[in-house]
Amino acid sequence: MTQTGTSWEQEVRDRQEFRSQMVQNFGFTVMDHGVALLRCPRCAALTAINSAFPDSDWNSLDHLLNVLESYLESRSDQILCGACRDTLGGPACNGDFEYWLWHAHFLPESKRDLQLLIHRRNGTTDWVEGMLVDEAGQICPITLPASEVEFRPRAGCFFSVRQAWKDFLHDNWPVSRFGSLEISDGYYLIVNPPVDSDADLQEFKENCVRLVGRSSSSSNQYEFADLSWADTWSFEENTYHQWLSEFERDLEDTDVIAGVLASPPRFYEIVQAELRPFGCWLRREGDNTPVAFLGDDEYYVSFDYREFLINAMIKGYSYWGALKFVEPVLESWEQARETGERLKALLSAYSCTVYGGHYFQCRTKRGRKIVKEFDLTRLSECDDDLEENSAFISWIAPQIELDPQTLKFLV
Repeated sequence: MTQTGTSWEQEVRDRQEFRSQMVQNFGFTVMDHGVALLRCPRCAALTAINSAFPDSDWNSLDHLLNVLESYLESRSDQILCGACRDTLGGPACNGDFEYWLWHAHFLPESKRDLQLLIHRRNGTTDWVEGMLVDEAGQICPITLPASEVEFRPRAGCFFSVRQAWKDFLHDNWPVSRFGSLEISDGYYLIVNPPVDSDADLQEFKENCVRLVGRSSSSSNQYEFADLSWADTWSFEENTYHQWLSEFERDLEDTDVIAGVLASPPRFYEIVQAELRPFGCWLRREGDNTPVAFLGDDEYYVSFDYREFLINAMIKGYSYWGALKFVEPVLESWEQARETGERLKALLSAYSCTVYGGHYFQCRTKRGRKIVKEFDLTRLSECDDDLEENSAFISWIAPQIELDPQTLKFLV
């Protein structure tokens, strides 16, 4: 075993152990994570040149691989070898270099981490190794690159609904009859010829009803969202114009129905299950309301989960892809709870309470007069490094008109 090989394998082992902890701690909110190592042509030492690709909004496996492969070639900066201090990368290399790349992308639907090892030399990828790592750390090799049809039975889910859309339309275009593709239980891609009469509309509805009737999902509530709604709602990004460009003109010039049939109650159940590790609950007032409350008995925030799901359906995300819209709500609740509890401990001169889930109220201890009240969710985003009280006070004081010295309100 060469020194270079040993260094690379140890780096990967260290990263995989760290990655396992990240997945366990952050669940569906975990970012993509990776490291690229460049071999010095002079001394053969490996130097880390990147630690993460946080944007996990991949349109396909090919998209992911292309971004990873082209990362070094698009770099304009220079790097110094950690061993001999020779210049690596940048224009001086003229594309003549060798690197290894490890990258991890979590699949929340199947609870498996897709990890890739890529070896690239002189602008050409020599090999790509793929593995699926489950929650117990068991590794299952997977051949990459792979089509969605090949990927799903191995991984337990599609990698990209957007790529599935592209493959689905290729198989059904020109659209002459009702067609469907099941992405997951209770989530279907739908195509249908133009509806020109009431009879056509009735037939389309009956086909949808028969389709969901075969589902094992207990839900009997479904929503349909056409991809073209993105234009009606003036979405400016992540619409079919970006990730389904080869069918863009066809979808714009015809009245073909191309949309998603999915269940908001099923999405609610998924969100509820995914939130449990974060120490909060998800509740709704009645079965027919689309508004859910996320939090605990004192701190909580609300959101329209049906709206989140329809947004995801139009933008080419599955139920689990739609969790990206829930993540900011979770972060808002976590910050509100953390901020509220710290303020209670600091503002000992007042009687502090929280009402409505996120409204903080301060009263005088004797007269019970309201001195200050504000919305915890309206505060600016809190940095993760505000562990010291001094840093926390510097952040919060200007926002709530608090004297940082006396910890008394200015007005």
